[in-house]
Amino acid sequence: MKWFLYLISFSLIASGSCFILYTIQCRELLKNVLTKNYEKIIAASAIIIGLLLIISAFQAQGFWFIVVLGIIAIGKGLFVLFNPKNSFDNIRNWYLNTASDQTYRLFGIISIVIGTVMITWI
Repeated sequence: MKWFLYLISFSLIASGSCFILYTIQCRELLKNVLTKNYEKIIAASAIIIGLLLIISAFQAQGFWFIVVLGIIAIGKGLFVLFNPKNSFDNIRNWYLNTASDQTYRLFGIISIVIGTVMITWI
């Protein structure tokens, strides 16, 4: 399952780099992906990725870090699935319409850091 950790790590680094370098294009792509039609797919994929992260954590040196990331992913999936008091809709609206380009770049930096930490602890 180390291959899964490498896949997630490289995906985080690549997406973070895209958020930093191509902010406007990433925002447009996310507007197409984060629609009402795909909420169930987003929730299911977040839960599956979280479970696979927890299973894969046993083969990594940074066990607890990867388990925490898996738990966060499962929590995110459940949050999107159940959407208490339309909170996800409010967050999605803020993220797609109100957040500045600097916010996207900050999330890109955070993504690169998490991906790099995961690679070093595999």
